[in-house]
Amino acid sequence: MLMDDMMNNDIKQASLPHERMMINLALFHLLLPVAAFSSGHIAWILSVALIGALVSIGWIAWKAKFAQYDTVLIQQHWQLAWRHAQWLLISYGVSALIMLVAWLLSSVQPDHNMATIMLVVFSRIAAVPILLMVLVLFMLEMTALSDARKGAE
Repeated sequence: MLMDDMMNNDIKQASLPHERMMINLALFHLLLPVAAFSSGHIAWILSVALIGALVSIGWIAWKAKFAQYDTVLIQQHWQLAWRHAQWLLISYGVSALIMLVAWLLSSVQPDHNMATIMLVVFSRIAAVPILLMVLVLFMLEMTALSDARKGAE
């Protein structure tokens, strides 16, 4: 019975990074942006969402790189969640690059209205890499969570 308790504890600890990553995705990438766009406080709420997401990713990174675990199973699941978080960070970079291009193109526009329209259009395009990555990561994290709960590496 003691061995079963240890295995159950390992399974709970191996599930934790994937649960945290899914909370990050649901709260900071889906719920708060929807709330932001349905309210008049877009910049403020999106800033809170970005800071919250980065803090969450930082916590996952720290746990994957520096924390010591009882079993290889737990360590591998933290590292897997960190790899998934890195993919999300890459999608942030792609979106930032798209917005940089938008800013550069709009800054050379002689017509102020056209510059504003370009920024709005490019901001919608810039959201696409993050949204697609969030969808992919939801599927990957669901699979990883299932594996963790089965005790699989």
